[in-house]
Formats: sequence, structure tokens, C-alpha cells
Amino acid sequence: MDLSPFAYLLLTPFALIFLYAGWLEARRFWLHGPAKNRRASFPINEDAPSYQAPPDTPEEPVETTEPDPTETQNQGPTMTDAQTQIDETVKANDVVLFMKGTKAMPQCGFSSRVAGVLNFMNVEYQDVNVLDDEAIRQGIKDYSDWPTIPQLYVKGEFVGGCDIITEMTLSGELDQLLETKGVTFDKAAAEKIREANA
Repeated sequence: MDLSPFAYLLLTPFALIFLYAGWLEARRFWLHGPAKNRRASFPINEDAPSYQAPPDTPEEPVETTEPDPTETQNQGPTMTDAQTQIDETVKANDVVLFMKGTKAMPQCGFSSRVAGVLNFMNVEYQDVNVLDDEAIRQGIKDYSDWPTIPQLYVKGEFVGGCDIITEMTLSGELDQLLETKGVTFDKAAAEKIREANA
């Protein structure tokens, strides 16, 4: 059977690849000996379950319900979680100071001054570190409509920030407020603050 030159041209690359692969295998055998990792020697676990594709089950349609516009209109203004937390804290404690840091370790000069006054006057108060929660830090400004921190609350009422508390302490108005609200404090300590700043 005679092959045309075109057939030789097509078969030549396959013959070269076959010869090259044979040479590689012979070289490998010469350098490394017979292959030891044969598939027939691999252990087979006859008890292992075979893979089965999951049955084709159509996906259940997800029901989407749009909110009733009348329901959203009937709902009044709702407070955010942060403002709810602030409101509960203010109402649950006689005196609350929202500050940067804690009363034991203030982290700004203004907070340190107000906390120092309350500590020196032996006022029992709840300190809230606004640096621990950004939502509380912004929420307290919205809650009181006051742009700065610290903020002092007595019996649920917003009293003021650092400048106002300083003025009230020196004028004696803070003493009067605490007495009126029934908050115990050291009257002699308050007098010492005024004497030192006279």
C-alpha cells in the first residue's frame, strides 16, 4: 500500500512524538529502575460509599413581601439602638457623666475637670466612656442636642458640659441643683473648690 507524500507529512509528527516518549521512558527506566508506584498496588476500600450526585430538586421560590406603607406611616419616630441605650442609662442612674475615658482615667482635659469635680465632691455617678462606642459618642450629641463632650445628667436632666459645670460649681448652683434633686455630696469639698478658685 503506497502512501502519498501528504500522508507521510501528517504521520511524521506522531512518529517523532512516539519515538521521543519511548526514549524518555527508556531513560527513566535506566536511571531509576522499574516504577514502584503502580495503581494495582493501591489499597481499595470496598466499603467506602461511592459519590452520587444530589437529585435535581427545583429551588423553592423565596417569598418577598413589601412593607405596607400604611404601617410605616403609623409608626412614630423611632430611636436608634444607641439612643435607646443612652436613654435607659440616663433614667436608671441619678447622675451620669458621658465622658472621654473613665472617672478613674479620663482621656481628655475637659472630661478630667468635670470628673475631678464630681470625685472631689464625693458624688456617686455612672461614667460612660464614649470612646468605647462610636454610636454612643455620636448618639449622645443627638440625644442632648449638645455638640461637645463631656455631658452631665442629673436625675434624667441634661445639666451641661465642662464650662457650664465649672461655672455652676464656682457659683454654688451645682450644690443647689444636687440638693434639690436629692443627690448626696460633700458640701465642705464644694466649699474648698470655691475657696481655691476665689
